[in-house]
Amino acid sequence: MPTIPWDRLEAEHKILSAFEPEQVTEGEPDRLALERYPNPKLLQPVDDELVDRLDAWRDEALKSSRIHSGVDEHLQTLFAKLFVLRTIEDRGLAPNVKPLSEAISTQAPLDVEALVTTFQEARECIGSELFDDVQLDVIPKHVISGIIGDLYKPRRLPFAGSRYNFAWIDSDVLGLAYEKYLSTILHPLPPAPQMNLFEQSYRDVARISVRRAGGVYYTPEYLTKYLAMKCIDQHVTPDFLTQFLAQRADGSNSEGEEAALALPKVVDFACGSGSFLVAAVDCMLRRLKERDPETNWGKVLIDGGHIVGVDIDEKAVTVARLNIWNRLTEEPDPLPLPNLSKVIVKGDGLDHSSWEQLGQRFDIVLGNPPFLATSRVSNRDGLESSFETAKGRYDYSSLFVEQAIRVTEPEGTIGMVVPNRMFINHNAASIRSYLTARMNIDVIVDFGSNEVFQNTSAYVGCIVARHQPLMSASATTVKVIDVKALPEQFVAALLLEAEAAGTVNERDIRVYTAQHPRGGGPWTLLSMEEKMEQVRLSDASERLDNIAGIFQGIRTGANDIFIFKIVAEDDRYGAELLNGLGDSAVLEAGLLEPVVFGAEVRKFEAVSYNKYLLYPYEGGSAISEGELELRYPQAFKYLHSYRDILSSRASIASSGLRWYELVRRRDEEWLCRPKLLIRDLAPEISFAVDAEGEVFIVGGTAVAPEQEELLFPLLAYLNSSHVNALVKRTTPQFRGSFQKFEPQHLQSIPVLRRLIEDEAFQRQLDELARLAVTSSGEPKSMAVANIDKVVEAAMREANIVTAE
Repeated sequence: MPTIPWDRLEAEHKILSAFEPEQVTEGEPDRLALERYPNPKLLQPVDDELVDRLDAWRDEALKSSRIHSGVDEHLQTLFAKLFVLRTIEDRGLAPNVKPLSEAISTQAPLDVEALVTTFQEARECIGSELFDDVQLDVIPKHVISGIIGDLYKPRRLPFAGSRYNFAWIDSDVLGLAYEKYLSTILHPLPPAPQMNLFEQSYRDVARISVRRAGGVYYTPEYLTKYLAMKCIDQHVTPDFLTQFLAQRADGSNSEGEEAALALPKVVDFACGSGSFLVAAVDCMLRRLKERDPETNWGKVLIDGGHIVGVDIDEKAVTVARLNIWNRLTEEPDPLPLPNLSKVIVKGDGLDHSSWEQLGQRFDIVLGNPPFLATSRVSNRDGLESSFETAKGRYDYSSLFVEQAIRVTEPEGTIGMVVPNRMFINHNAASIRSYLTARMNIDVIVDFGSNEVFQNTSAYVGCIVARHQPLMSASATTVKVIDVKALPEQFVAALLLEAEAAGTVNERDIRVYTAQHPRGGGPWTLLSMEEKMEQVRLSDASERLDNIAGIFQGIRTGANDIFIFKIVAEDDRYGAELLNGLGDSAVLEAGLLEPVVFGAEVRKFEAVSYNKYLLYPYEGGSAISEGELELRYPQAFKYLHSYRDILSSRASIASSGLRWYELVRRRDEEWLCRPKLLIRDLAPEISFAVDAEGEVFIVGGTAVAPEQEELLFPLLAYLNSSHVNALVKRTTPQFRGSFQKFEPQHLQSIPVLRRLIEDEAFQRQLDELARLAVTSSGEPKSMAVANIDKVVEAAMREANIVTAE
């Protein structure tokens, strides 16, 4: 924003009013900035701008350095030093330490002696282990000079004299910039051939993302703040603070040891950049300074071991220390900075030896553990022998939740980010059982399919849970926060405010109380109103699998070989076909079945086909190889030409099937019946209809009613918005609000008994469904809307839902 002279205050009222609390909440300063400076490069976030410049110099250093071994590591340490020095300089904390700018104010590219002097003065004045080692000879001087210059002056701003003020830049921003920078490794490639003897040799670099590869994502600030505040406020209550400070004031523990031990001990054992630790430091400092602003509480917290971080990545440990130092520099008289080498350490949080070195249990565990599928977990045998929840196709993050429960004190609290599939997936049964047997969950936050971690498909939630005290009754309820859409700003404050309000049903956030889950079953997390509705609906309904067969579609294991498009048909000689590999073949019609992919079916559409499936089965069994060759020589010859490929399918070898069989065949009895078909993934429940029972399905799921006259009534009922809302409670959610529809998600759908028994109601739904299938445009939309009205009215008549 531009500088506003005093005589322009009234004229620039629009700018000033943009910073009123309500306007800030609505994002008005950002909108105003975009109006004044439409070039988005001028409005790039500070952390992104710093990363761009540091990354450019990093690239230059690796390209131009004669000795590339260790260059990246030395650069990372140098950046940490420079960040702290610029913060100390702009906050005026160490006037005896020469500014970094003095090292680049001479005619030479870099005054090395001046820079070394600055580092030595920093070591004496600032303290911390950061300045113990100073090595500058590995990094080209022009690179060091360029980095220092870019930490003073933004490159892209057109305003003369523009300068970074690190006193104004929040410590979270600086930490995020450094974290983003370290998230990519630059690996030097061999030097290109040198065409000119007098030109400097350059080498290209390869960029490798180390965070995403390990299932690690940046934790948004609103999550770290929300979980830190939620957990710490359970321990550092107003009553606790009163007693704690009175104890310190009475002089019985004048050195603070006893009082310091009374403060909660916080650990993040997959700490990454230390964002949770910084949030914990910030929260505890605020609570303590409100009562006693004179004490150096930062020193008390660090020296007393109340903030502890562990990470397996040495670079992450460096970032975490930098973040905490940056946060402590915001305090009055923060120097010398504390030594963090004993509290932010390198180690494997899942290895028992790491905890033996720490030698203590903790009151609070915070964290966002890596999200990795079982197939990507190393040392699986060792983990499965050490962790109770390492069973089947477990998620790596489950082990961190189990470890968090183990290392907390008997009245300790955990606040963790977890994949929200943990709430309902079958594979997470062991961690759900382990958690709920030992702890009471206070809050469950579900972000659904919102993109919490940018540009990823990781869908997350949060849990805050406390150990259940011995001989106390288990909690019977849990607070649930359902985040339907992420607000643009102030998410942490909105989450805390919504939770405190008790019950909220807003556009973005819904808060309600649900029955506390126990055991390994999925967490349905229904509100009391939803539970009552569910009970009434169950009483008036039959499960879908009681009136229809529910079947998963065929899986061939080689769609490009088994599925064809028709080029020409001939009753005498068979059909000329084209497979997915572009190869043509003439096959006997007796083994060809019309087929659709599950992904091709659409809501309220009659299934049509333009492909055929080679189906080497009769009477529910595979045709023998000899009979196949005798009766269907063309088909046998075709399959035999792909024998090596077909035999190599892993599922064939492991299940003892013949080389030419499908990986998962299905019973022709239901494949040839009238049925409803649905794709595996869709934004809403979306059944199509195969009224003649003539189409096979590959992928997707089929629902085949036992009574054919229920086919179209069920099509209408299952596609209604009310049933969609019911199913959404139990189906996994994906990006773009897509849901997963498989037999286990459909079989328990309650079908109104009236639909089965009331012929008039059947006819009404049948007619509307047929109209929706055969029409298009406005008539189709009206038919679908009328179906919703009819189903809703039936629910109301059965007293299942009440009028608003």
